[in-house]
Amino acid sequence: MLKSSSWIVVVATATALAGLAIAGCGGGGKDTATILKIGASESGKATSFSVPGSIEGGLVEIKFTNEGTAPHGVQLVRYEGDHTAEDALKQLGSESEKTPDWLRGEGGIGSVPGGESATATLNLESGNFLIVDAAAFNEEGAGKPATAELKVTEGDSGDLPETAGKVVAEETGKDEFAWDVSGLKAGKQQITFESEGDDSIHLILAVPVKGKAPSLAEVKEDFKSEGPPPPYIDFKDVQSTAVLDGGKSQTTPIDLKPGKYIFFCPLTDRDGGKPHDQEGLLSIETVQ
Repeated sequence: MLKSSSWIVVVATATALAGLAIAGCGGGGKDTATILKIGASESGKATSFSVPGSIEGGLVEIKFTNEGTAPHGVQLVRYEGDHTAEDALKQLGSESEKTPDWLRGEGGIGSVPGGESATATLNLESGNFLIVDAAAFNEEGAGKPATAELKVTEGDSGDLPETAGKVVAEETGKDEFAWDVSGLKAGKQQITFESEGDDSIHLILAVPVKGKAPSLAEVKEDFKSEGPPPPYIDFKDVQSTAVLDGGKSQTTPIDLKPGKYIFFCPLTDRDGGKPHDQEGLLSIETVQ
C-alpha cells in the first residue's frame, strides 16, 4: 500500500495507478481571485510547465491546462529561509519519514487527464514557490519531474467559492484524525478540502471498491500490510488531491462514479510516526 511519507512519491503513485485523471478561507477581503494560468506540454518523454514568473497572492484561482497526452498535475510547494527550489525538489523526492518546517504543502490540483483542464481556488501566502508535476516520479526512465518556480507577492485573502461537497481531515486528538465527508455526488465536481492539524500534512485518496465491500476493520488491517493491494481495491478510477498543510483549505476538482470508495490519507505528520490511515483517516463512503 502507499506508505511513503514523501509527498511526490505518494501523489505520483496515485496518479500512475489511476491512469487518468493556503491559508484557510478568509472572512471577506479580496472579492476577485488572482488568476494563475499553468499549462503542461510534452516533448517526447519530457514535460514542461508554462507559468508566470510572479503573481499577487491572497485569493488565487489556478487554471491548469494539460496539453499533453499523459496525466499531469500541479503541486504547489513553498520553501522558506535560505533554501532553494533544488533543495525542495530533493526533499520531495526522498524517502524521508519527516517533513522539515521550511517546506510547506500549499495544495494545487492532483491529476488532470491529457487534453483536459481543471481549476482550483485557494489562498496563498507570499514567498518562493516550486510547482511540481508529481506524475513524472513514477514514470520509468522519465528522470526529474516537470518543475517551475513562482514568486508570490503579498495579497489579500478571500473566501473560497461555496461547494456542495466537502471533505475535512479533522484533528480529533493527539495523533487522532477522522474524515468528515458530506455532499459528494457522482460526476465531475468541485469540493472543498480542509486540512487540520498544526503539524499535519494531508491529501485525499479516494479509491473505488470492487465486489463486496469489506468492513472498515478489515480495510485498516489490510492497509497495514506491505504486500500487494487487497482484491477489493480498484485503482482504475482512483482520485487524488494535491498535498495540503494542516490549517489550510482549498477547492479542488474530483470525478466520482456511483459506488463505494475507500477514503484515506497515507501521509504522516511532520515528525513522522504512523500513516494517517492508521490514525483515523480511513473510511468507506457511498457515492450516488
